[in-house]
Amino acid sequence: MYFSKQLKIISIYLLITILNINLSNALENKILFKVDNEIITTIDIYEEIRFLKMFNPEMNDLSEAELFEISKNSILRDKIKKIEIMNFVKTIKVEDKFIFNLIRSRYSNINISSFEDFENYLKDKNFNVDNIREKFTIELIWNDLIYQKFNKKVVINKDKIRKEILQNPKKKNQREFLLSEITFNVQNKNDLNDRHKKILLDIEKIGFKKSAFIHSDSDTATNGGLIGWIKEDNLNKVIKKSISKLQPGQFSEPIRTSSGFMIIRIDDEKEYASSINLEDKVNEMIRYKTNNQLDQFSSMYFNKIKKDLMIYGL
Repeated sequence: MYFSKQLKIISIYLLITILNINLSNALENKILFKVDNEIITTIDIYEEIRFLKMFNPEMNDLSEAELFEISKNSILRDKIKKIEIMNFVKTIKVEDKFIFNLIRSRYSNINISSFEDFENYLKDKNFNVDNIREKFTIELIWNDLIYQKFNKKVVINKDKIRKEILQNPKKKNQREFLLSEITFNVQNKNDLNDRHKKILLDIEKIGFKKSAFIHSDSDTATNGGLIGWIKEDNLNKVIKKSISKLQPGQFSEPIRTSSGFMIIRIDDEKEYASSINLEDKVNEMIRYKTNNQLDQFSSMYFNKIKKDLMIYGL
């Protein structure tokens, strides 16, 4: 996998030119990148930027070059997943109700009550509904593929979980964290230090969320790294220890994971009344740990596929 430095610069200048063209004018659609037989064009980049900015207003403050990189990486993730998915399915298709459930969970700030509402919302903003539908469909099929391939490799010790719960003193109120992440991979320790310094500089300059857009290789990157609300008891010991002394607004040192490194930020925290019974709590932790392990398998599997593909800058 490689990107020609000169061609990359040309592509960025091309994007800047595109961004300065009035929407009413026709855009010249040129191929910028190719992943196997999947192509990425100037229109793809432009539309991806519009889509990401629609749900992430903070991106309006980023430079054209940064927007180009974010959009390119987002589309590359979709294209790579699509290529792998097509090895297992004939068509990229799921029922609208599943797409709607995903949209509703991710974009709760949009007042929609059906997938048709979301389609109309997109049409009002001049988006290609079929392209957006495919983005969500790829994500859903990918998640199902990961589950089918790796669910038997998930290691959960139910007795150990129950024992840990019983050993921890019961508190009337428990803590819950709103977490965000920046995930990345490096080749060696020097690369880790250099990458960490660059991320820290950008966090200081533009903030954690915008830095996640730029640096994170996780699917959460397109949402500014947002993971969501996680109960403290459900966090694994390494992450819990890494954020134990952090206050809202602070972030951890790089944490090693099975698929690379992650930096965790506490966006907010709150207490909740702990009234859940033992078995419900055990099952809740099993679900979280299962999803967490599947996320790790997903990341490792994706990185392996990406490494084996040829990605050309045209």
